[in-house]
Amino acid sequence: MIKPVLLRCDDSSATVLKKLRNEHVNACIVVTKDRKFFGAIGDNDVIALFLQQVKYEPLVKTLNIGYKREFLYKSAKDLVNKNKSAVRKDTPINKVIGLMWKEGFQYIPVLDENDKVIGVVTPSSLINLLKDY
Repeated sequence: MIKPVLLRCDDSSATVLKKLRNEHVNACIVVTKDRKFFGAIGDNDVIALFLQQVKYEPLVKTLNIGYKREFLYKSAKDLVNKNKSAVRKDTPINKVIGLMWKEGFQYIPVLDENDKVIGVVTPSSLINLLKDY
């Protein structure tokens, strides 16, 4: 398990992009004001939303600095993928691996008994766990 990169529901999409880029992660976990799990935003989610907005736009217009992209005016709660599963800290490791394998998740938030995010499981964190065996 690794430390999560957290966003608040009211963070701007610019903040989402900045955190993904600056933290060198492919996902951020979105939490409420009291740090309860709300959802997750992955880089693929952002790219998919961006593509929906610009799929019929000419490349030059899309890359023009002055061009207003609708998704840049959204907040984290508007961009969040609510279909992401989360697990509890006492979830058996085989269930976590099963979720990653069957659902194709690259990250799974780990919650405590109060639904607060305490970490994230990634393929790398699982490999680090296996090295101890």
